[in-house]
Amino acid sequence: MPKDQSSPRPWYIATLGGMASYLEGATMVSLSMAVILLQKQLGLSAWSVGALSASLTLSFSTGAIVGGRLGDLFGRRVIYSADLVIYALGALIVILSPNQAVLFAGVIVTGLAMGADIPASLALVAEEAPPGRQGAAVAYSQTLLMTGVGVSLVISNFVADTGSLGARLLFGHLLVVSVIVWVMRRGVAESSAWLKSRAEKNSTGRRKLKETFRKPHGTALLATTLFFVIGGIMPNTLTQFGPYLIVNLGHSTMQVFSTIGTVTFVVGLVIALLLQRFADTKSRTVCLALGLVALVIGPLVAILGNFSVASLTALFILNTIAGSWAGDGMYRIFTQEIFPTEIRSTSQGFTYGMARYCMAGFGLLTPALVAFSPTLLMLLLIGLGLAAAAIGLLWLPRIPRHGLNEQTPVTVLADRASVAAHS
Repeated sequence: MPKDQSSPRPWYIATLGGMASYLEGATMVSLSMAVILLQKQLGLSAWSVGALSASLTLSFSTGAIVGGRLGDLFGRRVIYSADLVIYALGALIVILSPNQAVLFAGVIVTGLAMGADIPASLALVAEEAPPGRQGAAVAYSQTLLMTGVGVSLVISNFVADTGSLGARLLFGHLLVVSVIVWVMRRGVAESSAWLKSRAEKNSTGRRKLKETFRKPHGTALLATTLFFVIGGIMPNTLTQFGPYLIVNLGHSTMQVFSTIGTVTFVVGLVIALLLQRFADTKSRTVCLALGLVALVIGPLVAILGNFSVASLTALFILNTIAGSWAGDGMYRIFTQEIFPTEIRSTSQGFTYGMARYCMAGFGLLTPALVAFSPTLLMLLLIGLGLAAAAIGLLWLPRIPRHGLNEQTPVTVLADRASVAAHS
């Protein structure tokens, strides 16, 4: 497909692609609410809550790895168009689930489809973005992610006292949105960059896969994976277990968490919009640094505040900043810039998948850690935040860019630092 067939409406494509992120954020929040609302009816124990969260994350990881690879082999549109049908099926299973087994099945199907959508959709968004605005287009997906979180929190305000019906209404919202987006996506053409890369490259899929794990891409794969794993554990944990922490540590109610969630949503939306504004400028480095500070300070505030509702609220707000500026939001921009078109979806799917596998393991242990020692949990998060800061500020800026916007604000800063050090 010639480029001029898709380039006149890049932000329309960015919106439809970014709806994968909307569903990601909405799904995580909806499940975190649903497990509380279904806790009594389905007899969910602390380990069952952790297992459901881990199941979503594990299936998301598998979907990202498989979907990312298929997106490079067969095109973004194949994955982009089909996975929402599977997602809608998973949401329907959750809605109709009469017991734990069916609930687990629905969560797994939903996670697989959601994971498969992200790498292909983000690659398509970046490849069809206006020149010099690729970072903003990808960051726009973070704005939509926060919108998904916010809409789910608003719905939860109305269903917080309705028990299992509320859980089914939360997933009903996901079912409706996924069907609407699927219908709208059917008119989107294939990525012009992918078509051009496919025409120019004669190497086999096996060779391309090997190139992903060899220098220079192998080092980049390791760096981005470690950054997303280490920096993403706190945002992932607090997103999935926010209600659980408020109820079990803050000794408060779901209604209170919904109110807190509304506040953090407003903050998160502003933070996401700022990232979108500065994604292609030098100020992006400042956003990264501030996000990493929030990643470390948040758990410390909770400890010093003795896990009161006020201190947990501060933790959730700082976590919202960290999740966008030093977590998923910044990671998405890095991966589009670092990896070339022919392995972009594969690389992002792999890093997303590996990171989510690690997060799933941590999520499985989180309720037990909360019961054993919430202070220990927070200290672990602080240590991970410090490690993420080292990777984000000292390693990632020096990784060569082979994808979009090769000379980025981050690499310019690193280049200047290197020149100064040798002068």
